[in-house]
Amino acid sequence: MEIVIERGRIVGFDELAPRSIALDGYVLGPRIDAECERYSFDHHGDCVRHATRSTAEQVHDAIALGLKPRDLTVYLNDVDLDTALAVWLLRHIDRAQEPLINRLVLCAGLLDAHAGAYPLAGDMPTIVEWLSEPELQARADGSYYTLDNAGLRALLDEVGRRISVYADGASHAYTADFVVDHRYRVLREGTGWELVESLGYRAHARLFADGHQRVIIHSSLRDGSHAYTVAKRSEFVKFFPVRTILTALNERERGWGGGSTVGGAPRNADGSRSRLSPDEVFEIVESVVRASTAACRID
Repeated sequence: MEIVIERGRIVGFDELAPRSIALDGYVLGPRIDAECERYSFDHHGDCVRHATRSTAEQVHDAIALGLKPRDLTVYLNDVDLDTALAVWLLRHIDRAQEPLINRLVLCAGLLDAHAGAYPLAGDMPTIVEWLSEPELQARADGSYYTLDNAGLRALLDEVGRRISVYADGASHAYTADFVVDHRYRVLREGTGWELVESLGYRAHARLFADGHQRVIIHSSLRDGSHAYTVAKRSEFVKFFPVRTILTALNERERGWGGGSTVGGAPRNADGSRSRLSPDEVFEIVESVVRASTAACRID
């Protein structure tokens, strides 16, 4: 099985070669062509997040139901735990149904699909954070955005190595005293939503746990561009239409996209993100939110 990483690239399903698997946004939306062995496992494009399983969960189910990836080529355009777990499953189909892996796929999927908002008890949130640490720290310190495709491959392999440690039952030594940096600060308050700056490397879960329902999370990058995440706690939070917000931002700057509860700034091939300033993003989002509130409010 060959792994191909092409940062930021998005292709149509019809462009995907036979005997190929596209993961987590390389092709937008889940698609299956069993005859030509073309598969897109995705939960970013053209989907309702509440009703769409994470990429790794889709791969997990596909393996259980007969997918044989041995001679296929796997394409991805970004590296995070969801993508790395999907690749690990494809590389280790003989271990895909082990109890520890079943638990990880479920819990990581719930956290990924809902941007950290899903309330999980026990040790799994900490395990997920430890598995994600290489990628999250790289994003937080800006080095992620300067990695070439070989660097992304090394990052993918490191997260995969940690998944293997967990699968072998040996992760407790690493997670027992593991501390997650959830720090953030509110930059501006809109109409029922907040623009916040991420100070640590995992603000999402803390924001929702602290009672924030609708957020734009901002980080400044080394190259002068800006990373943004547009998120609300769930489909059941009103007056923050994520898709409409992303459409409005995309009209100003091409490349914004995502699902119904979470999305974000362009992922450019050179590693840069958005060139819109926080104030520009705030004004666009506030305009959409005010229009949504006025159109849908029931007194």
